[in-house]
Amino acid sequence: MEQELELVRNEAPGSARRFRIGSETAEAHCAEITPGVYSLLMDGRSYEASISKRPGAAGRYVVMVGPRQYVVELRDPRRGRRTGSSLEAEGPQDIVAPIPGKIVKVLVTDGQEVKRDQGLLVIEAMKMQNELRALRAGRIERVYVAEGQGVESGARLARMV
Repeated sequence: MEQELELVRNEAPGSARRFRIGSETAEAHCAEITPGVYSLLMDGRSYEASISKRPGAAGRYVVMVGPRQYVVELRDPRRGRRTGSSLEAEGPQDIVAPIPGKIVKVLVTDGQEVKRDQGLLVIEAMKMQNELRALRAGRIERVYVAEGQGVESGARLARMV
């Protein structure tokens, strides 16, 4: 089974680490015991997790929690949107916010034809502006956001056909 895990930045040193798996959000205190071995405290229960690189697989790790083994692949959502060949497939495609932020500029309108790598929207996060570009040529079916609107990570921004 494949799940997406999102870690939320710590507000203060020593505070619980917030994370989201699918639609579920939780918190855990985490401390490194020795290199690659961690103690986790979650919902009053203690867990020990060990993490090691998976041989021959870049960006993949094996995480052992008790007797259970999980294979984990780290993916940068921004990188996947630029290079993932599966994301360039034909058919409808939702353009989603890779990060939470504010829509600074909408560069396209409903019904507009776009070329590959053409700018679609500009999103600002932590005072940095990021331009989202089309992965392929197509037509913008619908723009769901307006300039000045705040969005969460994963929010639908536009739909391209």
